[in-house]
Amino acid sequence: MNKIKIMQSSVAKWNRIIEGKGTDGGVLDCPPCRIYYPVICTGCPIAEYGGKKFCKASPYPEWYHHQNNVHGFLRRKIYCPECLRLATEMRDYMIEIVEYLKQKEIEQQKAAAKSDESVNDCC
Repeated sequence: MNKIKIMQSSVAKWNRIIEGKGTDGGVLDCPPCRIYYPVICTGCPIAEYGGKKFCKASPYPEWYHHQNNVHGFLRRKIYCPECLRLATEMRDYMIEIVEYLKQKEIEQQKAAAKSDESVNDCC
């Protein structure tokens, strides 16, 4: 399970919403939620990055409450400039997580390479 690809799918979802070509179905169409929500967000890159389960540390709650309180429609999508701002904020947060995961992967590869060098030096 490649967390970077999962999060890139989430970025794509929010790009579709921003472009007016998609809607937000919450846990039903969130790529990480499809995998991690049934196990109460354990292992979810969003929960790990923000330190809170159920996207509580992300911009999502503000998006969700704006959609429900201002628009009240079942389909969460771009209805106004504030929707666009909030969706863009969510997309940018997903990009931030992708970049974090990529950097973490690079660091792990460097550490593994360094460990391999140490083993080869001693024998």
